[in-house]
Amino acid sequence: MREELERLRDDFLLRDGAPVVWLDDVPGRGLGACSIAIGAFDGFHIGHARLIAEAVDDARSRGVSCVAVTFDPDPDCVVGPGPSLKLLGSSGRLRALAASGVDAVLVVPFTAELAALDHAAFFERVLAAAMNVVSVHVGSDFRLGRGGASTVDVMAAWGAAHGVDIVGHSLVLDGGRCVCATRIRAALSEGRLDEARRELGRRPMIEGVVGPGRGQGTGMGFPTANVAVPYGMQMPADGVYSAYALVDGAAWPAAVNVGIPPMFASSSASARLEANLLGFTGDLYGKRMAIAFDCFLRPSVRFASTEELIETVLADISHVAGSLVPGPIRLQPEA
Repeated sequence: MREELERLRDDFLLRDGAPVVWLDDVPGRGLGACSIAIGAFDGFHIGHARLIAEAVDDARSRGVSCVAVTFDPDPDCVVGPGPSLKLLGSSGRLRALAASGVDAVLVVPFTAELAALDHAAFFERVLAAAMNVVSVHVGSDFRLGRGGASTVDVMAAWGAAHGVDIVGHSLVLDGGRCVCATRIRAALSEGRLDEARRELGRRPMIEGVVGPGRGQGTGMGFPTANVAVPYGMQMPADGVYSAYALVDGAAWPAAVNVGIPPMFASSSASARLEANLLGFTGDLYGKRMAIAFDCFLRPSVRFASTEELIETVLADISHVAGSLVPGPIRLQPEA
């Protein structure tokens, strides 16, 4: 139980972390001498975790602070052909970075004006306002500046002339291929939950607010919470999953349906994410809920009858009850 409790804290990004500060709120060089890791860090996967760990080790060896530098909004929302679906919302991404072992997270507002700067202006004019950069850690494929013109080699040449070490780290591999947010998004969308979970280093998680639904689940014996997921988030493939649902600081085992149930496709009240929280009683409307997906159970199907639907869903719930720790699992102090 203790091991699962600790794993769930990681799944839901509930670890205490370093302060998160915005660039405009940092007084002149207020962060001091720093080794930094730069990135968008969508999903904060195992590749990001290793990059941060190596940046932290470098900072400790130099006797300086380690700061994760990230952007909000994600750069592809400003300069990309169209923003990619996100693995984590902004708040989740910042929580993950804050708990990664760094001394602070610096959030740089990303604008078209910032995107037009080259690497030299970014380091000398933007970051220099908040810190004295002594080393920079990025992935080997990282690009910065207008049109992505500043490669690691280009930045390293600037660093050599300014006393700043620029380190491009090899990307983490899984099955011979580089771990990246694009690959994890594809794994989720295609139903390869085990692959996504392995490369994230935790269960895939999505957050939303519980709203009204069809109101039919209660009468069938399995009331569901209908979770409204913010636009632009990457959902797992349609189907039924075992999961944990976090609400009011406690996790509950849950049977979760992703996608509009085929039998209720014509109902405007159908939600794309419905969760039956095993053992929970009470009103969830208006509450924020996070879902950490544990295992894919079955694809969505159209049942021949309501009786067949009820029998199948009750079997799903029974499977979840036998495979996950009963709730409530208290992960945060009660308010």
